[in-house]
Amino acid sequence: MLSIICPCYNSETHIVRLSDSLLSQIETTKPYEIIFIDDGSSDRTLELLHSHSILFKNKNIDIKIITQSHKGPGSARNLGIKNSKYEYIAFIDSDDIWYKNKINETINIITKYGNEYNTFVHDEIYKKSNGESLKITSGILISQNVSESLYKRNCLSTSATIISKKILVDTGGFDESLMSSQDYDLWLKISSKMKLYKINKVLGEYIESENSITSKYYLYRCFDQLKIAIRYKNFVNFHIFLIKVLKIIFSKQWIYGLSNIFTNKKGHNY
Repeated sequence: MLSIICPCYNSETHIVRLSDSLLSQIETTKPYEIIFIDDGSSDRTLELLHSHSILFKNKNIDIKIITQSHKGPGSARNLGIKNSKYEYIAFIDSDDIWYKNKINETINIITKYGNEYNTFVHDEIYKKSNGESLKITSGILISQNVSESLYKRNCLSTSATIISKKILVDTGGFDESLMSSQDYDLWLKISSKMKLYKINKVLGEYIESENSITSKYYLYRCFDQLKIAIRYKNFVNFHIFLIKVLKIIFSKQWIYGLSNIFTNKKGHNY
């Protein structure tokens, strides 16, 4: 039924928190597996994963731990997809968590509506590094055309999206050449095949941390977003394309990016 893929890189400060959220999941009658991909961590991430693997096995949860040299989250997720065995794929970043009803709730929805839909998304709580929290309402399209809507505004979050494995395999998965925004590029790439189902429940937390990819690499993100905007410009008219490019160019991310360079903030994890 469901393969859960979690890329990890230097995640020792929060991998236990994630593991605990997965271990606390309500039991479900449908099969699922959890695949951790360590992307060449230099800290205790891999050690902690192995030490916690016995806890998953004690609960009869199918778990795999795969390692590779450091290639980035896109490569790690693609490796997870390649090694998955079920027909639906869910992603979770190592610094996020799921609520205890996430797996059971989504499996029930997929079982009921899987013949009509191939992409499922739920809401999240966004916890900022400054302590603020706000609700992220995902899956709301602003245009009838999915590709156009996603181009105008990304309404999907990686840790809140479940997708048919067939679509991911058929379209080649994540673009490993991008240093950031690989998820947004993927959503646009598969958008023409998407049949989106919105789950109107908060089932997890998207957590920003000091060293996470959500708070660093702003400059690289700007360049990647420009690549993506140009790559899929045929989804919209020239006016919308131009507005998107200008928004990226004049984004505050440039300021954050330059600030990170001058303060030597180069490390990141996911």
